[in-house]
Amino acid sequence: MSKSKPSVKSSVKSGVRSLYQRYISDETRFRLYKLRNKKEVEKLKTQVNYSEKGNFSLRRYYENECLFIHITKSAGTSLALSLFGELPYHHTAQRYQTIFGKKDFNRFFKFTFVRNPWDRLYSAFSYLKGGGWYHGDATWAENNLGEVSDFTEFVMDWLTPETLHSHMHFWPQSRFICSASGKPMVDFLGYFECIDEDYETVKKRLNIPSKQLKHTNSSKRAGYQEVYSPGMISKVEELYQQDIDNFGYHFDSFDKTAIVDGQFKRIEIKK
Repeated sequence: MSKSKPSVKSSVKSGVRSLYQRYISDETRFRLYKLRNKKEVEKLKTQVNYSEKGNFSLRRYYENECLFIHITKSAGTSLALSLFGELPYHHTAQRYQTIFGKKDFNRFFKFTFVRNPWDRLYSAFSYLKGGGWYHGDATWAENNLGEVSDFTEFVMDWLTPETLHSHMHFWPQSRFICSASGKPMVDFLGYFECIDEDYETVKKRLNIPSKQLKHTNSSKRAGYQEVYSPGMISKVEELYQQDIDNFGYHFDSFDKTAIVDGQFKRIEIKK
């Protein structure tokens, strides 16, 4: 029995949907979604989603008048569990502004933690090739990275300006915390490389009694400096130039940066 051809109406709908997704950003689409589903978006502030690995929720953020923008592969799971006892989502600052509204977003203390782009990329690749967080990560990795033999091939052949946006673990970190015009939307910039010190700063600012920083969800791998060739270093630098400029990173060091008057400002040099 032959398959029926799609109707003209369904083809038009599919074409419109494709153009909508291609030319309208994720955050703009979410704002439009909120206009049609205000009650559903309002529930996001307090609802709890249960999983075998722990509970996901934003309720502690609302209770403590803060927002933690969790950048992938930057120790966010450890930080959120230590501070709030619950798992974090990977929402961008722009999406949090839509969920909580501009008034609460502006008065809440907003913080994030960033990581050396070369180190983070190697961590993300190793994490996804190892199965990721859940079956969806494993399926994506098999479909997209299954034929990638090693990290060198991944960087030199697979990674492009387009593919780095294909999975949030490869997104530029600036995408999580900056506005559409590229300005930071957070108040405090913590560094993975001095996580203990910056964790204490956040804990003091929030006045949250908590235990020592937990260390969870880490990937087992060699040090990132050992797996990069000069060509790989240069390509990652080109692809993640915005993060390198915003956060002061070099391949094996960084110029620590703070948010001052809504701008990135270098404050000290770390070797």
